[in-house]
Amino acid sequence: MIHEPLHPGIIVKEVCVENTGLTVGEAAERLGVDRTTFSRLINGHASISPDMAVRLSMALNTTSVMWMNLQRDYDLCKAEKNKRKLRVRKISSAA
Repeated sequence: MIHEPLHPGIIVKEVCVENTGLTVGEAAERLGVDRTTFSRLINGHASISPDMAVRLSMALNTTSVMWMNLQRDYDLCKAEKNKRKLRVRKISSAA
């Protein structure tokens, strides 16, 4: 059974807040973002944007690609879970 990936915000919360002892506001300030923006991310209500991925990579000595991959994997897993609800018909080339 394939496990469902965590929302990337949960990982950000663990790395930036829980493991550092910083408050949400302090972590947001260090990232150069508004507290509300950061709070939405770490509570799973917002996605990691390319801008946030760059900020996280700079603050945490990681890569922006890593953060974007986490977001992509999470989004794709959600889309795959919901694909039965989609109304899609096959497209074939003209003969």
